[in-house]
Amino acid sequence: MFSSCAFCNAAFDGDGGPSGLGVGRRIAFDEWKGRLWVVCPRCTRWNLTPFDDRLERIEAVARAAGQGRIAASTDQVALIRWERYDFVRVGKPPRVELATWRYGERLRNRQRERMKVVVPLTIAAIGLGIAANVAAGGGFGVIVWNVHRIVDRIYVGMVGRRRVILSEPPMCAHCGSVMVLRAKHVQHARVVPDRHADMAVLLSCPTCRQEAAQLTGQDAVQVLRQGLTFLNLDRGGRRKAEDAAREVDHVGGADHLVRDIARRELTLRSLRPERGLALEMAMDERAEIAELERQWREAEEIADIADGTLGTSTEIEDELRRLKNRGGDQPSG
Repeated sequence: MFSSCAFCNAAFDGDGGPSGLGVGRRIAFDEWKGRLWVVCPRCTRWNLTPFDDRLERIEAVARAAGQGRIAASTDQVALIRWERYDFVRVGKPPRVELATWRYGERLRNRQRERMKVVVPLTIAAIGLGIAANVAAGGGFGVIVWNVHRIVDRIYVGMVGRRRVILSEPPMCAHCGSVMVLRAKHVQHARVVPDRHADMAVLLSCPTCRQEAAQLTGQDAVQVLRQGLTFLNLDRGGRRKAEDAAREVDHVGGADHLVRDIARRELTLRSLRPERGLALEMAMDERAEIAELERQWREAEEIADIADGTLGTSTEIEDELRRLKNRGGDQPSG
């Protein structure tokens, strides 16, 4: 069982309550799709839980949520308070509606984290600046009153210097150096088509500034997720989750968006703000689907072994056939 966020490495708060996960104070769940997430208290990202006994955990969370108080809701998503826990029940929401819950809160949290650093430093710097300004006879007035902008840029720069974690650092094809990537370097990368994958990321070398290495698969997704987090923070305030969700819908979904951006071969920095956030959302969706597929394949292998031990009981075969042929539509949530 994990104990920290897969995105920012912050420790989860809470003990999971009725979920039995042992971590988490805010839990999101989708009964129909069988998904259960722990929401990080720092970056508010949704961390998909291991497959194992997820269905039983979802059932326990759903029972507790049924006894809670609805704090906010739409037709398909509800925030439920139960004792000291928050549950987010997901039904079958439109993309725009779900984006408001998953990514709108993330953007607000990014701004709160930003302010926790920027405001105290700005107050301290202005105090020192005023003292220096008085001592210098008013010569630094313009600098003093622009301190908050300077501090804000320092904070963004700190985020940009966060290292991008890859399975193996790429080598520059031009200067031969090992490319130690920071989040800020990814803004100059391009999403491009690839013959062996639906997309690839063409990186610029931090040392010689030449396009030097191409990544595919999980490394490409990881680079984009970390780089876009910085880039969208750097553009803070100029876009909303709803606008980005509409951008994804406009092109027909996350996969279509990625292919469209790859076809244009533009640098991430040159994307419109709402399209940059839309690409970050698309990368999140693709990573989650890839993890679900991995867990499903693992579960299928175990199920094949288990089914092989059941023998050829007619009753068991009839029950399995009934479950496989059972109809019904997705519940409204």
